[in-house]
Amino acid sequence: MRIKLITALSAGFLLAVVALSQAQTQPPQQRAAAPPAAPSAGPRGVAVIDITFILDNYPRLKQESDQFKADIENMGKQFKGEQETILKNAEKLKTFKAGSPDFKKLEEELAQKSSDLKVKASLQEKEFAERESRMYLKAYKEVTGVVKTYAERNGISLVLRFNGAPVDVNNRDAIRAELFKTVMYNDPSIDITDQVLAELKRQTPLPTATRPQQPPPRTR
Repeated sequence: MRIKLITALSAGFLLAVVALSQAQTQPPQQRAAAPPAAPSAGPRGVAVIDITFILDNYPRLKQESDQFKADIENMGKQFKGEQETILKNAEKLKTFKAGSPDFKKLEEELAQKSSDLKVKASLQEKEFAERESRMYLKAYKEVTGVVKTYAERNGISLVLRFNGAPVDVNNRDAIRAELFKTVMYNDPSIDITDQVLAELKRQTPLPTATRPQQPPPRTR
């Protein structure tokens, strides 16, 4: 019977919900705090920045991510409730004789609801994916704006991205990324990650009764 489609649909959608929720709760990377540049050093022409660390600890992005996670969980609950309603109504088929008009009518109704629910789940999943992309793009543009302002103010003509997180020796993808990374070494004094993050935090309005939290120490 076509009602069986519901089980596969539910499993796929709920797994996606769990995956998206977990993606929002991954702990931020850690790396050693870069020592501040000596005041007498003057502006540097080149700087590096750990964008991943900044996005993990950007307060405004975290606020949006928390709301995003909550919306995913609520939608998952709503979807599960609709699925359970359909399955409960499917039990009524047992009270009708197979092939009878009432049986056929209820079967068609349940099949239609199953189809509608599948379409709804697909559209919702697409909407969440697009919303997540827009959320991170917006944050990245904000970071880029602060980097540009900081670079112009300090006479920096080139800012390179790098990843200051320690390499997970058990992760092949992480090892591969380490082997092909653009910045092999940099003087810690040209790392502007902390300065840019501090400016982003300064520009982020804090919720009422929220105390600012310091990001975890960075370790290389």
